[in-house]
Amino acid sequence: MTAIEMTEKIQGGVLKAVETSQAWTLGALRSTSAAFDGIKPDPSLIPFADKVPTATETLDVAFGFFGKLLDAQHAFLAGMVDVYAPKATAPAATPVTPKVTTVPSAKKV
Repeated sequence: MTAIEMTEKIQGGVLKAVETSQAWTLGALRSTSAAFDGIKPDPSLIPFADKVPTATETLDVAFGFFGKLLDAQHAFLAGMVDVYAPKATAPAATPVTPKVTTVPSAKKV
């Protein structure tokens, strides 16, 4: 197993653990959220509530930005690697020696 394959396997395990814990947390929140219905604020009583983006819109905008920021960081670091990482050397080219065929010279008459 290569180092990249091992890294990807570990990353997959970490992501699976995170997704599992998130699923458990969402399940617990869904089963208990009704207990808090009585203390949720009434949005109509909040001034300018209709001007505030929804939670979903806020998440989409924030994660859209984070995605662009992560892409920019990736491009920057790829550029640094291009500048500083050792270049892969091409295998030394074997010099090609031309095949010379001698042609018998014509006899002088």
